[in-house]
Amino acid sequence: MNLSYKKMKKIRIELLSLILLTIVFGFLSGILGYVFIALGGNRLPLFGQINISDSGWNNQIVIDQPRSVTVEQDIQLKQVENDVLPTLVNIYHGKQSANPIIQAYLPSEILAGGIVITADGWVISTKKSIPLLTGNYAIIGYQSKNYKVSKFIEDKTTGLVFGKSDANNLTVAKIGDSAGLRVGQTLAVVSKNKGITLVNIEKIGYQFDVAADLIISSEELNKEIVLNIDLSQEVEGAVLVNLKGELVGVVSGGKIIPVNYFKNVIGQVLEGKGISRPVLGLKYFDLSHVDGLIAYGDKGALVYGNPARLSPLYNQVLDGDIVKKIDDVEINGNQSLSELISSYKTGDRPEFLIQRGDQELRFEATLK
Repeated sequence: MNLSYKKMKKIRIELLSLILLTIVFGFLSGILGYVFIALGGNRLPLFGQINISDSGWNNQIVIDQPRSVTVEQDIQLKQVENDVLPTLVNIYHGKQSANPIIQAYLPSEILAGGIVITADGWVISTKKSIPLLTGNYAIIGYQSKNYKVSKFIEDKTTGLVFGKSDANNLTVAKIGDSAGLRVGQTLAVVSKNKGITLVNIEKIGYQFDVAADLIISSEELNKEIVLNIDLSQEVEGAVLVNLKGELVGVVSGGKIIPVNYFKNVIGQVLEGKGISRPVLGLKYFDLSHVDGLIAYGDKGALVYGNPARLSPLYNQVLDGDIVKKIDDVEINGNQSLSELISSYKTGDRPEFLIQRGDQELRFEATLK
């Protein structure tokens, strides 16, 4: 009995030793395999993410859960496709013929793209490709449905036009917010004819070629969203959307018109009124976007010259003042003085926060 127990104990010890040796050899094999890969010029980490910005790789990319990133972007693109493409139209000169070959529209005949903003047929496009505001125009929308537009209303500040078609029950675009866009953000340029193109923001700011360009009028909306593609190759009137499918800009003349430049006038158009924008009458430097003026600060609008006599700020704001806020909304790199004023209507009475030397002044002014 005692002999049998000793034999069983010896067998258990031998089995445990064999298992331990197997584990050790397996671990050593893994280490040797990793060393072999490293000697071959590939630097894979033992733990964590794969960083191919290290000196063994020729890219500047960090892959962290790449499968989930790819799947998420695919889902977002599908959402853009489902939400945006049904809201897009092409605009043509209208045709009247019983001959189907004459009735048909060719891609070369597209005047501009457009986007639907109301279910009863209002669309936005650009003036550059609409030769006359009144005429015989046709818009081809989702599932090639054909509608007529006889008149457009022009917004001269942005160069956009608003047209009312004879349509009903259209799919409507979701209006986004361009103030929250950031450099490096992934967006999509979408048109009915060319489909979806993924893009990234390279710069948000102004184009300063000469010193006079630094001085901005409060009635100018000229901040640019610069993308990593040549927009001159895009269809006039194509749209820029975020990956939620929200409209954040319209392509015109090879540039982007941000949605915040025009969304406040949509209500005026729908009410049948002419487009009216308030006039502040200031010239200023946008301190967030001009180098060399850090002594004045890095935010706000530095007033250049006294306001004109017709300005609502005449005798209240002086040359050298800095407009810091309007209704407690800060003027900064995301929102300029011009952009904030464009969000108001004639007759509104916002409060201005002004820095004059060491003083801070607050007062209201009625926009004209």
